[in-house]
Amino acid sequence: MKIAIIGASRGIGYQLLKLALEAGHEVTALLRNPSNLQITDNNLHVIQGDILDPPSVATVTAGQDGICVCIGIPPTLKPVEVFSIGVKNVLASIKDSPEQKLIVITGIGAGDSKGHGGFLYDRVFNPLLLKKIYLDKDREEALIKESNANWLILRPGFLPMAPKQENIEL
Repeated sequence: MKIAIIGASRGIGYQLLKLALEAGHEVTALLRNPSNLQITDNNLHVIQGDILDPPSVATVTAGQDGICVCIGIPPTLKPVEVFSIGVKNVLASIKDSPEQKLIVITGIGAGDSKGHGGFLYDRVFNPLLLKKIYLDKDREEALIKESNANWLILRPGFLPMAPKQENIEL
C-alpha cells in the first residue's frame, strides 16, 4: 500500500510509520521539521510542509491509498484551529478520490465520545488542560462526518507502552 502520514515525527504517527515500513508499505510523511525524524528507509518519502498549507497537503495525499492524520499539539489555553483547518485541507485534497481511505486520530472525549474518559479525565484533565484542543477536535470530526470521504475516526484513550498486538482489523 501507499500510505501518507501527516504527523509522523512523534507519538501515534511515529509508531504507525515504523509499523508501516516494517510491513513493507510505501510511506510518504508530511513533516514540518524533517530533521526530527530519525528513520531512513527506501520506502520512506519525506515531504517538508505543514497540514495548514494546502499545497503541502495536496502533495502528500496525491496517489496514496490511505491518508493517516496523526497530528497533535501540547496542552494550551489559546484558541486552537490546527485540527479543523488541517482536516479541511486534507478533505479538499482528496475530494476527487473516493477510493482513498482517510484515517484521523482524534481522542477519547471528542465528538460523541465526550464523557467516556473516566472521572479524572472528564472532570479535571480535559476541562483544565485540553478544552481548547477538544473544541477544535469536535469541529474536525464534524467536518469529516459531513464529507463524502471514505473515513475512519480513531479515538484512543490512554496509550501505555506495551507489546505490539497482531492481527488488528480496521
